[in-house]
Amino acid sequence: MEKIPLPVGCVTCYFVRHGERIDHIDETWAQSAQTSYDPPLTNEGHLQAQRTGALIHTLEHQAQVTGGTQRTEYLVLTSPFLRCVQTSEELCRGFQRQHTQMHSNLNTEWRMAVEPGLCEVMSENYFAEPVPDSLIDQRISDITSNTVCTNMTYDTTYTQVKQELPTYPENFQDMMARFVATLDYTTSKQIDEISLAQVDIETGVRKVVVMVTHGAGVGSLLWATTRQPGAHTVPYCCLTRAQIVARPSQPLAQFGTTRMPAHQWTVDYRAYAEHLPNL
Repeated sequence: MEKIPLPVGCVTCYFVRHGERIDHIDETWAQSAQTSYDPPLTNEGHLQAQRTGALIHTLEHQAQVTGGTQRTEYLVLTSPFLRCVQTSEELCRGFQRQHTQMHSNLNTEWRMAVEPGLCEVMSENYFAEPVPDSLIDQRISDITSNTVCTNMTYDTTYTQVKQELPTYPENFQDMMARFVATLDYTTSKQIDEISLAQVDIETGVRKVVVMVTHGAGVGSLLWATTRQPGAHTVPYCCLTRAQIVARPSQPLAQFGTTRMPAHQWTVDYRAYAEHLPNL
């Protein structure tokens, strides 16, 4: 498919795996949990996410210095699982704290939305039974009622590319296609929102999308942006930065029907975790 070149950096994505989850260090947690399929972060998981948020600020500050953009708009898209939503909140907290320490002039107002297309793989190896779709509305309610993510504004204008959880059980190929499509559709919308007059990043807007998901999700997004097969080590709260360099000239394929990504990317900081020493 023919590609249309774009200025590098006009749309930047950060892929982040959630922080350390409680049931992976406390085997008894699930025995008393009402929703054992939806564990929260540990204290260390919260700190990991704050460190990654600070790293995003550092990278964004560098982009501002070298790119000379007038304005950057940030959107966090999160899996509906609690550990990802909590990670999103701590990413923003770490970003804002770094902003205060550096006295930078970056935009610290992050918008966020729940994107079911970023949820955990619905594998029988992970879940004994289907996770209810009510998880999506519950998580949106938690955010909009300021139970969690009080440092961000929920973007009520965002349209989810997938309105329900994947069909259970979900195989690996379908999971890959889901993540490829979620990336294609969400980033295409960001490109469309940049007017032709603003597409030059030296004078106009940059769109930054932070996608908070799971280990298998980060691996799938790495495939979608590098087209390099093979296993990737995906530690808790690791960071990948991907920037669009070209978009397709034809309409996107129907959601979930292909594992071949539509956009062309340049990628650095692949599953990067050197900023996360033992906390």
